[in-house]
Amino acid sequence: MRGSLPLLLGASALLLLTVALAGPREYLFQDQRICDGDEVFCFRGTLSYHSNPRLLRLRARVQKAPGPGLLRIRLAGANVQGHRRVAPFEVRVRGHNSEIINHKMIPDYPDTYGWVVERVEFVADEAYFQH
Repeated sequence: MRGSLPLLLGASALLLLTVALAGPREYLFQDQRICDGDEVFCFRGTLSYHSNPRLLRLRARVQKAPGPGLLRIRLAGANVQGHRRVAPFEVRVRGHNSEIINHKMIPDYPDTYGWVVERVEFVADEAYFQH
């Protein structure tokens, strides 16, 4: 019993350190249905930003798609000095209903924390529609 107390304290300290280093998570949208401007391409999902590793992560499922193409999510933010930053978040999709999207990226501008979704667009593959 005496030997397990230091082990338990060490494991607890390691867990607290891991949580502290992980940094806060911010949700740009969470479990929402998002469509491009023409509502040609729609998905339901969550886009989060983890500030410590500076990681943007999209977890979603396609709900409506005309076929394969490129999903573009334009993110905007500002740093402490007020300088505006833009980050393109691009994901190639096959365009199948129920397709799972699980994409990560680290945006440029490590000093920017307040990312917001500015625009969502879908660019269909032309070769797919020229059959």
